[in-house]
Amino acid sequence: EQVIALSLVCTHLGCTVTVTPEGLVCPCHGSRFDRQGKVLTGPAERPLPSLMVETEGDLLVVRG
Repeated sequence: EQVIALSLVCTHLGCTVTVTPEGLVCPCHGSRFDRQGKVLTGPAERPLPSLMVETEGDLLVVRG
Protein backbone atom coordinates (compact mmCIF):
# COMPACT_ATOMS: atom_id res chain seq x y z
CA GLU A 1 0.00 0.00 0.00
CA GLN A 2 1.04 3.55 -0.64
CA VAL A 3 0.72 6.20 2.05
CA ILE A 4 0.41 9.81 0.97
CA ALA A 5 0.06 12.98 2.99
CA LEU A 6 -1.52 16.16 1.68
CA SER A 7 -1.61 19.71 2.90
CA LEU A 8 -5.10 20.55 4.14
CA VAL A 9 -4.72 24.21 3.15
CA CYS A 10 -6.98 25.00 0.19
CA THR A 11 -5.03 26.36 -2.77
CA HIS A 12 -7.80 28.88 -3.49
CA LEU A 13 -7.65 31.21 -0.47
CA GLY A 14 -6.02 29.17 2.29
CA CYS A 15 -9.00 27.83 4.24
CA THR A 16 -8.61 24.48 6.03
CA VAL A 17 -10.02 21.64 3.95
CA THR A 18 -12.35 19.13 5.61
CA VAL A 19 -11.84 15.39 5.06
CA THR A 20 -15.08 13.55 4.23
CA PRO A 21 -15.82 9.99 3.10
CA GLU A 22 -16.24 11.34 -0.46
CA GLY A 23 -12.99 13.33 -0.55
CA LEU A 24 -11.74 16.71 0.65
CA VAL A 25 -13.94 19.80 0.71
CA CYS A 26 -13.18 23.45 1.36
CA PRO A 27 -15.89 24.83 3.66
CA CYS A 28 -15.20 28.44 2.61
CA HIS A 29 -15.87 28.41 -1.13
CA GLY A 30 -16.78 24.81 -1.98
CA SER A 31 -13.69 23.53 -3.80
CA ARG A 32 -13.58 19.73 -3.86
CA PHE A 33 -10.50 17.51 -4.12
CA ASP A 34 -10.07 13.76 -4.54
CA ARG A 35 -8.01 11.65 -2.10
CA GLN A 36 -4.85 12.36 -4.11
CA GLY A 37 -5.40 16.14 -3.89
CA LYS A 38 -6.55 16.65 -7.49
CA VAL A 39 -9.14 19.42 -7.99
CA LEU A 40 -12.57 18.02 -8.78
CA THR A 41 -14.48 21.33 -8.66
CA GLY A 42 -13.29 24.89 -8.16
CA PRO A 43 -12.83 27.69 -7.53
CA ALA A 44 -9.42 26.18 -6.62
CA GLU A 45 -7.32 25.65 -9.74
CA ARG A 46 -4.27 23.91 -8.23
CA PRO A 47 -4.13 20.54 -6.46
CA LEU A 48 -3.37 20.20 -2.77
CA PRO A 49 0.40 19.93 -2.25
CA SER A 50 1.84 16.55 -1.31
CA LEU A 51 3.95 16.29 1.83
CA MET A 52 6.93 14.01 2.33
CA VAL A 53 6.30 10.80 4.30
CA GLU A 54 9.28 9.00 5.84
CA THR A 55 9.63 5.85 7.89
CA GLU A 56 11.46 6.17 11.19
CA GLY A 57 11.48 2.79 12.88
CA ASP A 58 7.84 1.80 13.37
CA LEU A 59 6.58 5.33 12.74
CA LEU A 60 5.48 7.22 9.66
CA VAL A 61 6.62 10.85 9.88
CA VAL A 62 5.11 13.60 7.74
CA ARG A 63 7.46 16.43 6.82
CA GLY A 64 6.64 19.52 4.93
